[in-house]
Formats: sequence, structure tokens, C-alpha cells
Amino acid sequence: MQKLKAILTLIRFPNLVFIFLTQLLAYHFIILPSIAIYSTLPTLNLQCSTLLYFSTVLIAAAGYMINDYFDMGIDVVNKPQKITIEKDFSRRRIIIWHIVLNILGLMIAGYIAYHFAKLRFVSVQILCIFLLLVYSTTFKRKLISGNLIIAVLTSLTLYTTALYEPKFHLYDLKNTYSISLWIYILFAFCITFIREIVKDIEDVKGDLVQQCETIPLVFGINSAKKFIYMIVFILISMIILASVFLLNTNIILISTLIICIALPLLITMYLLWKANTSKQFHQISTYIKIITLVGILSMTLI
Repeated sequence: MQKLKAILTLIRFPNLVFIFLTQLLAYHFIILPSIAIYSTLPTLNLQCSTLLYFSTVLIAAAGYMINDYFDMGIDVVNKPQKITIEKDFSRRRIIIWHIVLNILGLMIAGYIAYHFAKLRFVSVQILCIFLLLVYSTTFKRKLISGNLIIAVLTSLTLYTTALYEPKFHLYDLKNTYSISLWIYILFAFCITFIREIVKDIEDVKGDLVQQCETIPLVFGINSAKKFIYMIVFILISMIILASVFLLNTNIILISTLIICIALPLLITMYLLWKANTSKQFHQISTYIKIITLVGILSMTLI
């Protein structure tokens, strides 16, 4: 039981569930209804679309493992109770499983791309693996670039789902479903960027020991908070604009976006303004994760 708990901690199981759920809901509530408008059948069947989600999950799990591998020095200070490498798993085993999971993820994506889409689409998974690796080894410790990489990778989970369904008009900005997907892609980018900066504030002690160049360490915690406020303002403005110009006939979705996402974001920013301890910043990070989950589930209302 202890071993299983260590494995689930290492691969960030709740985050993997988020990723799987994001792709599943995007495919079934945005992509498939859009295809149905043209009275055509989707290219991917249920089995292949599910395999695509698992491909993303496998690559993400490998990314979390290699991130912990290179993060031991930081985690010793910030989260000593959560360290699983060397206590539960050898470094060699982590590297082996990182390689195995990435190969499995690529093979699944390659199979789907070869038979149903275009083989060149596998370059998206290759890019994700590369970005996860360079993030863990280098850019996590660099100013802003690490935050940007994670935000881009999160938004790519939605983009990839649409890319592998050739009959979905991803770039048709006259299609309400296509626009809706791009809104969720932007939402995923912004909310992840916000949470990454909050986590940087929470982990400031360990990052300082490892000489990282995060936003709170370079510009100060107050400046990092102001940067978060700016992104939240952009995100809420986007929600309001989408509600007014795009979703004005879907009252339930508009109400959910404003009451369950925009309003909680404002409350969370108030808590951020008041926060000054690592525990408080960790709670705020958790609140943002809950808001993210609500955002994912709101796709069912489209």
C-alpha cells in the first residue's frame, strides 16, 4: 500500500486525472458536436480517442517523474515529506520508467496518427517530451520561461485532441465550437500560468537554495502577486467577452463561468493579497486547482 501511494505521488495521479478528463470532455462536448453539424462521422472511434488520452497521460507521467528526479535538492527544503526518489525508488529505475513511458506514449500517438490522421502530428508529442525534459533540467530554474513551458504544455493537451481529429475545423473561427475550444485553450494557459507563479512563491525557500531565477526571487513576492493580478484580469476579461459576444444564448454556461470561475478567482486573489506564509500560498494553489476543475467540467454545458 505504501509503495502504491509513493507511485501515485511520483506520477501526480490527480493531475493525470485532470489531463485525461480535459481531453475526454473536449472531444465529446466540443469536437464531436462540431463534426455532427456537417452530418459526418468522426475519424477516431471511441477506442482510438481513448488511446490518445492515455498517450498524453503516459507522457505527462514520465514528465512528472523526471521533474522529481532533477528536483530533489529543492524538494528536500520545500517538501521533505513527499520525496519518493531514493527513499522508495532508485534513480536508475526512475530513468528507465521515464524512457519506457515516453516510448509507449509515442507509439500510441504514432499508431493513431499513421492510421487516422497524419504522421507528422506525432511531432506534437515529441515536442512535449522535449519541453518536459528541458524544463526539468534547465528552464524550471530560469525566469518566466519555466512557467511559460508548463502553461503551453497544458494548453497543448486540448490542442492535440483537436489536431488528431481531422474532421474538426480547428482553425475555422466562424465555427462556434472552434472558438469555444480556443477559449478553453487560452483558459488552460492562463490558469496554469497563475498557479505556477503561486507555486513559485510557495517554494521560494527551496528555489533560493538552488539559486533559481523565479519571478518572486528576482522581482520580489509583491511584484509576483501583481503579475498574477494582471493575468487574472486578462482571464476574467476574456470570460466576460466570451459571455457577451459568443455564449449569449447559453445562460447556464455563462452563469457557471461567472459565478463558479470569475468570482472564485477574485476571492482567491483577495486571499493571495492577504497571504504571507508557505501554507497559505499552498492553500491558494489548491483553490486554483479547484477552479481549473470547474473550468474543465464547464465544457459539458456547451
